[in-house]
Amino acid sequence: MEFDRLKITIGADPLCDLTVDGERVDREQAVLVRRGELYEIFDIGERGGVLVNGQKVTHSPVTEGDEIWVGTTVFSLAPSQKGVSFTRQGAATVRASVPVAPAPAPDQAAPARLKAMPEAQRRLALFNEVGRLISSIGRTVNIFEAILDTVFSTVPVRRAFLALRQASGDLDVTAHRNREADARGGVIEVSQTLVRRVLDTGQAVLTSDAEGDPDFSAARSIHRLRIKAAVCVPLIVEGKVIGLLYGDNREQPGALTQEDLAFLSALATVAAVAVEKGRLMEQYDAKLKIEQALAIARTIHRNFLPSAPPVSPGLDVWGRSDSCDETGGDYFDYFQLPNGRLGVVIGDVTGHGIGPALLMATVRAALRALLDSDAPLDQLLFRLNNLIRGDIRDGRFVTLFFAAFDPVQGTMGHVGAGHTPPIWYRSRDGKTVDVPSAGPPLGIVQGMRFPRGTDLPVARGDVLLFTTDGIMEASNESGEMFGLGRLRTLLAEHAGRSAAEIGEAVISAVTAFLGKRALHDDATLVVVKRA
Repeated sequence: MEFDRLKITIGADPLCDLTVDGERVDREQAVLVRRGELYEIFDIGERGGVLVNGQKVTHSPVTEGDEIWVGTTVFSLAPSQKGVSFTRQGAATVRASVPVAPAPAPDQAAPARLKAMPEAQRRLALFNEVGRLISSIGRTVNIFEAILDTVFSTVPVRRAFLALRQASGDLDVTAHRNREADARGGVIEVSQTLVRRVLDTGQAVLTSDAEGDPDFSAARSIHRLRIKAAVCVPLIVEGKVIGLLYGDNREQPGALTQEDLAFLSALATVAAVAVEKGRLMEQYDAKLKIEQALAIARTIHRNFLPSAPPVSPGLDVWGRSDSCDETGGDYFDYFQLPNGRLGVVIGDVTGHGIGPALLMATVRAALRALLDSDAPLDQLLFRLNNLIRGDIRDGRFVTLFFAAFDPVQGTMGHVGAGHTPPIWYRSRDGKTVDVPSAGPPLGIVQGMRFPRGTDLPVARGDVLLFTTDGIMEASNESGEMFGLGRLRTLLAEHAGRSAAEIGEAVISAVTAFLGKRALHDDATLVVVKRA
């Protein structure tokens, strides 16, 4: 198949550009997109069944020779005389280009020639015309204009239009034709009685002699407009009338037949498919834009987090943050402070997703700016709260804990803002205790004070474990939470190991505890051990 368009749809639906079979293939499973000289594949199905060179993907660039698996069918891009073709490998190989001919000018004699054909030949010609229109959906050709060109070439109507129903109920004419001798300005006036019948009932209407038809002869508009023969068929999607296709002849009573009605009904189906496919592609494009924005946000969020532990003599440090959505509201960071001290901060914005991630980015930027002043810890959070209060308008707040380690003196200064208390493992007696955090969350009230806690004596072998509530509130399939008790037990059992090994042991335990369930909140963990 020649890649002669911007997109090729692949799926189980017969209306896809390429139809494939398979139990795990959705009606629309994938879209192959051309962007200039580049090609990309997107998995848009619900179950995920697209592989490129054996690797499962949701979005991937593809080049000539790459194998693209959709279900059990494999495709590849191959060079062609017309540029690039898309081939199906296996028993059936599609190679021929299917060009879309330009819409012909209306041929007034065409309906008569068609009527003169033998019935079998005429039916085949009409069937081929419908197939051609279906294959053109989604290409650069205006499908609605093409449908009316086909109507004028096959049905003896003198006026026709195709209209779509708006949310207000009004009709929006998307294409129209008028080949009457006195046609003025392209305006087509029709009987509201006839049109309303189709819109209200969802049933097609054919009248060979409207002025004499008892169903319509009482309508003044029929006589005023001199409508002799008329046909009107609905466009239906999922049982709803979304528009109509109309044609009439004001010169010849009896000009339209049941065969004409059947053909226009087929054309109306093509139009309805085109509308629905356009809607789905708009949804897909919107989804793609959201996914691209989320991917950018995810990258930015990951770049806000430390890429490696800090180098601080006498301290062994490890940290990790996992988001339950594309982006998260958890945050941790390290800072080199004056006099060889190391600052460690961990924070959590209420909620998860883009909103909390943006707020946390604001907190990070403000905190980094304030650290240049080397203010005392209580003043640091006082100023930080006042800075971000004006940026919070949706009821959110931020919990945060800031620790300043002095490896020379063996102490940890700290100040908290409503955050989960860190757990302190004391090597001298093997006990685990909570580090109290007395301050309120950030961003609630302007001018709040955040009392500094008493400095802790951190001896060699002591471990500080900082978490967000996503760790302790992780729930298994029975609804049971991981809890503080399990976290304390893990810390005591693994305190003799490195900070990274302690952290990985906690992550492994939480993952095993969750079972088949996923995290329902962002989860962040920082381990600091005095070596």
